[in-house]
Amino acid sequence: MDAVREMVKKILAKALVLSCADVLFRHLNRERLLVVMYHGVTTESYTPAVWTQLPLPMFRSQLEFLSKHYRFVTLQQVIRALDRGEPLPERAALITFDDGLKNNYSVAYPVLKELGIPAAIFLTVNMIGGGEMFWFDELYLLIREGVALGVALELPCPEAQRHYREGDVWKSYFACVEAAKRCGSERRHRLLEDLRQRVPLERERHLDDFGLLDWDQVREMERSGLVGFGVHTATHRILSELKEHELEEEVLAPRKRFTEQLGVEAESFCFPNGRPGVDFYPSHEEYLRLRGYVCAFSTGDELFDRSVGNRMAIARIPAGNDGSSHPDYFRLNTAGVLSPFRKWRCMDRQQ
Repeated sequence: MDAVREMVKKILAKALVLSCADVLFRHLNRERLLVVMYHGVTTESYTPAVWTQLPLPMFRSQLEFLSKHYRFVTLQQVIRALDRGEPLPERAALITFDDGLKNNYSVAYPVLKELGIPAAIFLTVNMIGGGEMFWFDELYLLIREGVALGVALELPCPEAQRHYREGDVWKSYFACVEAAKRCGSERRHRLLEDLRQRVPLERERHLDDFGLLDWDQVREMERSGLVGFGVHTATHRILSELKEHELEEEVLAPRKRFTEQLGVEAESFCFPNGRPGVDFYPSHEEYLRLRGYVCAFSTGDELFDRSVGNRMAIARIPAGNDGSSHPDYFRLNTAGVLSPFRKWRCMDRQQ
């Protein structure tokens, strides 16, 4: 059923491209800001594919496509446009990376330099230079290794457990990670500790992709003038799960550390997970605004209209190692063709 659905999507996308729908929407949306959301860019091949690790050839192809149709802007240009009303060019595009993964420097940055394309990286500040990986990436690697080795595991929800027994790594991981995101930090920690005890994992050999930048790499990119930086919390905790007193640790303390390391103020913020009304609320937007952040970025899948849009929840177009990076889909989504379809579908579900 999933395969049929994907085939239908590809056929419809191809039909829309052949009808030049993207050309029309790029013109209609020329005053809106396109923000593209990446995470990691890799030279490795993962089975099953990891959404956050985009293959290098695909990344280069997307940048080359965007170069033909958009005018790239820096994070600082966007901040000045929002804060001071300075103009942006028509069909402006901002490239962003979440998390601060090591391959942003080793794989993506050389391509950005070669093509002369500016970008922004949102840093999980307390993890920079720590030699760690995110719990959700480690969870993927542990489940994948567990399936490969035939290790018996007890996962925290029935759906994840069923898919694990069937040997479906991705479906098991997806169900497990969604449950773990909502179960609280203590239960997540116990889950990871249990899996680590049961599944042998050579963590070091995965750090080239799943590890994080160090501050020297961040400073080198910042000095180039090509890469700007913002804050992605201290440790990637979802704001909606935090108690009020924890916001200072995840939102304010990393801003201070950011300034100490780079010598500049962090004016932009990026919400972990980033779904408005689920992962953060209007109260969090106000919290950021009152504490000096000029703008914040979400994972809302649409273009940003500066004339009416909320600068504390700027939507971005995702580009991951899945259907979101299929050439026709990417072409349509970056032009804003698919946003009305998503809104109509949501309205139908609510009726």
